[in-house]
Amino acid sequence: MKTVISQNKKITAAFIGDSITYGYPYGPEYSWVGLLQKNMHCNLEAINLGINGDSLMDMHRRFIRDVLRHKPTFVHILGGSNDAWLNNDPVHSQKAVDEMVGQCRDAGIKPVIGLTTPLCHNPSGGSSFIPFGAEEMMLWLDQFREWLKYYTSSKSIPLIDYYTALCLPGTGRGNPVYFYDECHLNHRGNKVMAQLTGRKLKEIINSIN
Repeated sequence: MKTVISQNKKITAAFIGDSITYGYPYGPEYSWVGLLQKNMHCNLEAINLGINGDSLMDMHRRFIRDVLRHKPTFVHILGGSNDAWLNNDPVHSQKAVDEMVGQCRDAGIKPVIGLTTPLCHNPSGGSSFIPFGAEEMMLWLDQFREWLKYYTSSKSIPLIDYYTALCLPGTGRGNPVYFYDECHLNHRGNKVMAQLTGRKLKEIINSIN
C-alpha cells in the first residue's frame, strides 16, 4: 500500500527505540525526537516511543500495542545497542527489524530506519555506562550496521546515517563532543540527530507528495 501525503495533512511520525530515542539521561523533552518536534516547520507530530534498555526484540513485542494504535504516517526504527550489550544472536535482531518493517507496510505506514549510533571511549560528559565489553559491542554493532545498509537498500527503505555524523572521522568511534557517556548523547549530540532526521523526513515527504 502506497503512502500519500497531502500538503496540509497532519503528519504523525512514531519513533520506536531504546534509551537513545527516549533521551537518556535528560528525558524525552530534551531528546532528539523532542527537538525535532520543536524545530520541524511543518504539521508534524513526533511521538517518542523510546524505552530505556529495549532490545530490538523488545521493540517488536510491543510494536502493535505502542506504535500501530497511533496510525502514524512514518515509523522510525532505531536500535541495536542493547542487543550488542546483551550479545544477542544477530539473526534474532535482524528478524525483529524485518518483522516491524512488514507490520508497517501491511498497515500502509512508511518505515524509516536509523543506522545505530557509535560508542564513545572518552565522552565529554565524563560519565561511564559500559564498565566492560565495549570492544565486543563495537564488533557486534559494526556487523549489524553493515546488515542494515544491505537490508534497507534491498527493501528500498530510507536509512538515516547517524553513525557517520556522530563519529570522529576515520576512527569508528563516537566524537566525545556529542556524548554524555560511552553510549548516550549529550545535548549537542541530540541536536545533530534532530537535524539529520528533519532533513531526511523533509526529503521523504517531498518525494511522495
